[in-house]
Amino acid sequence: MALVKGCIACMKYLLFAFNFLILLCGCALVAVGLYLCFEPTVEEYADASGDLEEYYIAVYVIIGIGGIMMLIGFLGCCGACMENAPLLGLFFVFLLLICVAEVGGGIWCYLNREELKKIVTEGMKDSMTNVYNTDNNVMAAVDTMQQKLQCCGAEMPSDWLENTELQPPLPDSCCITAGCSSSATGNMQDFYKTQKNTDSPLIYISGCSDELFSKLEENSVLVAGLVIGIGAVQLLGMIFSLCLCCAIRRSDDNKSYAI
Repeated sequence: MALVKGCIACMKYLLFAFNFLILLCGCALVAVGLYLCFEPTVEEYADASGDLEEYYIAVYVIIGIGGIMMLIGFLGCCGACMENAPLLGLFFVFLLLICVAEVGGGIWCYLNREELKKIVTEGMKDSMTNVYNTDNNVMAAVDTMQQKLQCCGAEMPSDWLENTELQPPLPDSCCITAGCSSSATGNMQDFYKTQKNTDSPLIYISGCSDELFSKLEENSVLVAGLVIGIGAVQLLGMIFSLCLCCAIRRSDDNKSYAI
C-alpha cells in the first residue's frame, strides 16, 4: 500500500527510473571493463607496453564498480517500489561511497598521468629491447601496434638501437614502405637523423608512447561526457532517495500520532 502521494509519489517513480539508469550505467561500466580486458587490439597494446599491472588493476576496479552499481541500482528500484526507508537509506550510503571512489580514482589518475605515461614508455622499451626477439606474442603485438599507430620505438626510432640482437637493426613494422629495413645500414644514428629531417621518410618518426596517449586524448571528450553523465545520474538518485526516505518517515510518524 502506498505511503506517499502527490509530488512525492511522482518522485518515487522518478527514483525508480533513475535507479534503472544507474543499473544501465553499471552494465555500461562492466561492458567497458570487459572490452578493455578482452578486445584484441587493446590486449596487443598492453602486451607491447610490457608489465602493465596498474592498468589491469584499474580495469578490474572499473568492472567492480560497475557490478556494485548494478546491485545498488537493483536495490534502489526495490526500495522505491516497496517504499522501504531503511533500504533507501542504505542505497543512499552505497551510492555516496561509489561517488567518492569515482572522484578519488579520477583525481589519482589525473595527478599521476605523467607517471602512468612513464610506466607505459618504460614497459614498451623493455618489450622492444629485451623481449621482442624471444617472445612471438610480444613481437606480433609490437609490430601490430607500430603499424596501426604509425609509430616506431617507444619514444623514437633510435630506441631500437638498444636491441643489439635485432638484425636488421629495426623491424619492418617501422617501415612506411615495405622492406625499408634493408636500407638501414651504416651508422644508425645518422640514418634516423636523416629520416627525421626528410620530407619523405622511409620509416615512422613518432614514438609509440606519444601516439598511444594521443589516441587516448582524442577520446577524452567522450570519456568526460560519460563520466559527467554517470555522476549526474548518481547525484539525482541520491537526492531523490533522500527526499523519498524523509517523506516515508514523515508518513510513518503521522500514522503513529493518529493512533
